[in-house]
Amino acid sequence: MPTYLYFGENEFFLTRTIKQLKTHTLDQQWANFNYTEYPPESKETIPQALFHIMTPPVGSGGRLVHLPNSTLLGVCSKEILLQLESILPKIPSTNSLLITNTHKPDARNKSVKLLLEYAQVQEFPLIPQWQTQALIQQARTLADEVGVTLTTDAYKVLIDYTGNHTRLIFTELEKLKTYALGKTVNGDMVKELVSESAANSLQLANAIRLGNIAQALEFVERLINCNEPALKITATLTTTFRTWLTVKQMIITGCQDDNTIAQLADVKNPKRLYYIRQKVANCCVNRLKNSLKMLLELELMLKSGVDEKLALQTQIIKLCS
Repeated sequence: MPTYLYFGENEFFLTRTIKQLKTHTLDQQWANFNYTEYPPESKETIPQALFHIMTPPVGSGGRLVHLPNSTLLGVCSKEILLQLESILPKIPSTNSLLITNTHKPDARNKSVKLLLEYAQVQEFPLIPQWQTQALIQQARTLADEVGVTLTTDAYKVLIDYTGNHTRLIFTELEKLKTYALGKTVNGDMVKELVSESAANSLQLANAIRLGNIAQALEFVERLINCNEPALKITATLTTTFRTWLTVKQMIITGCQDDNTIAQLADVKNPKRLYYIRQKVANCCVNRLKNSLKMLLELELMLKSGVDEKLALQTQIIKLCS
């Protein structure tokens, strides 16, 4: 089947699978002639791609036509739909049509329904940061691939520092392998070598929720040292506290339907509500509301050009108090 539909937010695995498909499909000596990527901005993209996919490859190997973030996954004209319906069953066996997208395509669209009939579909989901065990398991799989051994506490520290940034996890594992020289990597080695990422923004939110000023300020320091933009930190905190507030209010009103709560709280995975409920169990609604007000104040302070570190530290102490 020469049509492929890849989608998902895990850019690392998505990109790697695309490279594997290119290696499998193309003769590297003729790759410049037989690989074409059509950006979604141009209006002529789809007609050109559909014409190209029916063209025999030059030289040896096959032909690969790639449509990243294609408008084919949106609302298409009747003319394009007719072309697609005619071409998909007739794509030469030497040629492959690859359509990729960050988000899951809407199966209600006629073009998507048509593609699903003919395409090999593969999803590359990004593991949520709150699914710690799933992230550790993914890190174990990548470590086996890299060829490095970590202790249990080392995996915990690695995920603590990198979150769900799969590419960063893979890069840091390669670094640890070089450093370890065949030895088992422990938690202290990870702390010494691995760079921390924005994963700590969520940990910062938890420290604020628990009123732990010292820990919260430590996370602020780490994030600043990692050059994490203050406005991005604030945005993550605002989203987190807004989610907590919505879930808490729904619980108070007696709503028990997870799908309804998830929709109102903008939580993509309703199963995550189990963990959110635990976090907001002892939270006061008024405190969550006041936290959002203080985060708005922080955003205004940052946009007015004040010292970012000082503004973060000042407001974080207020939030914890």
